[in-house]
Amino acid sequence: MPEFSFSEEQDMLRKAVRNFAQNEIAPGIKERIEAGKFPRELVKAMANLGLTGMSIPTEYGGQPIDWVSVGIVIEELAKVDFCASCIPFLAAPAPLVLQLASSEVQKKWLPLIASGDKVFCMGSTEPDCGSDLAAMKTKAIRKDDGYIINGEKTSISYGMQADVMITLAKVAPETRRITPFLVPLDSPGLVRSAISDMGWEPIGRASIILDDVKVPIESRLGEEGQGLYKVLPSLGVARVLAALQALALAQASLEDAVSYSKQRIAFGKPIAEFQGVSYKLAEAATQIEMGRWFCYRVLWMQDQGIPHDKESAMCKWWCPEIATQIIHDALIIHGHVGYSKEYHLEQRLRDVLGLEIGDGPSNIMKIIISRDILR
Repeated sequence: MPEFSFSEEQDMLRKAVRNFAQNEIAPGIKERIEAGKFPRELVKAMANLGLTGMSIPTEYGGQPIDWVSVGIVIEELAKVDFCASCIPFLAAPAPLVLQLASSEVQKKWLPLIASGDKVFCMGSTEPDCGSDLAAMKTKAIRKDDGYIINGEKTSISYGMQADVMITLAKVAPETRRITPFLVPLDSPGLVRSAISDMGWEPIGRASIILDDVKVPIESRLGEEGQGLYKVLPSLGVARVLAALQALALAQASLEDAVSYSKQRIAFGKPIAEFQGVSYKLAEAATQIEMGRWFCYRVLWMQDQGIPHDKESAMCKWWCPEIATQIIHDALIIHGHVGYSKEYHLEQRLRDVLGLEIGDGPSNIMKIIISRDILR
């Protein structure tokens, strides 16, 4: 019989991250959103706790932990501040660098990621290429001792704040094979512009144009044409973590709704005593609990080296959808005050909608699932 419990170390980690989030992150949420400024100081504070180096070996300054523990970190941060929970994702490109880069490149960049001194982003999405990565048009042509890159990337999270972008490009444009390159975002010929979004503030997204951007040959990660096979496996665990972010937003909204419904008096009694409210709360609590344990099971599969393409896709389509409904219901339970920016409900609703799209929308996830069960 499997044990459905976290280890003592994981419980301690959850408590430590929760205290950090409540004491260091929560006090400045509104100010950060209103200023629209990326919180570099928060990145450094989280780096000091090892939260930007969770997938980086200790020899490069990281503090590697298992994926279930990573999920705990993401969940606790997202309950307090969604954008803060995105900061550990700044290290998401690290596994690609570890797998494909030379030792010199690893020594140069990985310590900077772990310390929070440099911010990385992933450049895969293009105006005409989203989930179908092999359809991208960005090209990298070999010239002398390097490559000349031309193309356009869009919907790049952290794109305006990042220092380096792992840029996916085709070295042979007539093929479907792609290659990743490390491209400093201050390179000549590179222009970036912010996308005005309804949520994800102040993380944001950017469009990035590469016009004859030259990079040295050592910026290439791995052999030519290997990128797609290395990038795809990393998407599964990212989808599960996004699902946990959505559930954390839903949990925070549920807790707000429970508290408010106990205090709000209508027709002589708390609205929590009306079945129209209490049933919504019961349904939300059930869905969140089901989603959480499924997500942690898939993260456990990742730790055990068990393939989970189908399961991670299940997490990704279902959890953000139920979270959106739960946050919506929580806002309605609050009535007119829930529509105010004084509460975090409207911000959570705008943020969770982005999670329904990022890392693959529901229909793409259902394609992955159906292919697996129908083969």
